[in-house]
Amino acid sequence: MAQGPQRAADAADGIDLILSPALLLPVAPANVVLADSSVAVRGADIAAVGRRAELVGRFPNARELTLDNHLLMPGLVNAHGHLAMTLLRGLGEGEALKAWLENTIWPLEGRWAGPGFVRDGTLLAVAEMIASGTTSAADMYYFPDAAAEVCQAAGFRLQVAFPIIESPNPYANGVDECFDKGLALHDRVRDEDLVGTCFGPHSAYAVGRKSLQRVAMLADEMDVGVQIHLHETAEEVADAKRASGTTWIRLLDAIGLFNENLQAVHMTAVTDEDIELAVERGVGVVHCPHSNMKLASGTCPTTRILAAGGRLGIGTDGAASNNNLDMFAELRLASLLAKASTGDATALVAADAIRLATIGSARVLGIDHKVGSVETGKRADLIAIDIAHPSMQPLHDARAQIVHCASGPRVTHTFVGGRLLYENGAYHTLDMDEALTRAEFWRRELSP
Repeated sequence: MAQGPQRAADAADGIDLILSPALLLPVAPANVVLADSSVAVRGADIAAVGRRAELVGRFPNARELTLDNHLLMPGLVNAHGHLAMTLLRGLGEGEALKAWLENTIWPLEGRWAGPGFVRDGTLLAVAEMIASGTTSAADMYYFPDAAAEVCQAAGFRLQVAFPIIESPNPYANGVDECFDKGLALHDRVRDEDLVGTCFGPHSAYAVGRKSLQRVAMLADEMDVGVQIHLHETAEEVADAKRASGTTWIRLLDAIGLFNENLQAVHMTAVTDEDIELAVERGVGVVHCPHSNMKLASGTCPTTRILAAGGRLGIGTDGAASNNNLDMFAELRLASLLAKASTGDATALVAADAIRLATIGSARVLGIDHKVGSVETGKRADLIAIDIAHPSMQPLHDARAQIVHCASGPRVTHTFVGGRLLYENGAYHTLDMDEALTRAEFWRRELSP
């Protein structure tokens, strides 16, 4: 008798969609592949996860999307990037980090970076990411208002780090204006679900101590994150020691910024003591393997961070130093690099790499309560991968195939907040012709 009222209530409670894949990889609470499982979506949220027959029976009025040749999993979370830099893709090829920035990137940004540049570059980046399975990204670049506008229109989830830079730059005349503009953006989007803000001091060497102290104070008061490039190269650390007698990590710790609010990007030049301090303080670390390798910046010691109990996520960095935004390629490289750098074939196995690129990145960004796994109550940020493609067969180990078999091009469906953004090559929320037209315009403008 008790089942009747419950079934009637379920049928009327607004379930919009049931997704029924061949395989489901929820990542959490268990990072195992499930068969005969479905996901019920109500509005923006996952309403239920369970056996297909059970959910179809509970929600008879819901539309069912059967994905017989697919694996369904949480969308990937790109924990660090500079989205508009897609327009600089391929420029400065072959240069080391310092020369690449000083000779190529900063001069071009000084001349061209503006709201239009950021809108067009962000649009191209979002198109690339949703087609390859990324549903959330962290962006650190000039004119964050323009990036937020593009992502809201496209239905894409974004953490936008508003820049904090001491010297005059394309976005602001100085650090005070950076704070003013960034805090105004935070106030405008504070109640938005898709877009969140954080402080984005470029680096400890580009921002003065007083400004970093101000960031630490405000971030604590506002309970928001701080994303910063930190210990990206051995040269950066050596310069800090020569100039101040200490490292940037120790400086940030001394002023109260090396804490759970911090999202430390790169962290290639770190000691065991640095890692222990990061774990003790609750700092999140973002690993960008492709960019670090391409610029010969060093290698983030991922296995040591994880063994110490640290929070670790994965990011692509900008397309100008990667040169793509395919997070599946990034997590595959992270897995291979961990093995090669340690000489241990068991390091960062496929299941662990997948966790880093989903709930691991979400934890670093402080959004794991909303995304990063297929669990009831979380947002329906989901992707479907074609596992019938020859490159994915035979499917002996689905998690290994996802990591090592170029899964980005195999993504067929991308949902963010229950909304279908991408389906079998078709974009539902953005104009791909416009994105490509604007990309060609910028190619001509930026050509030497």
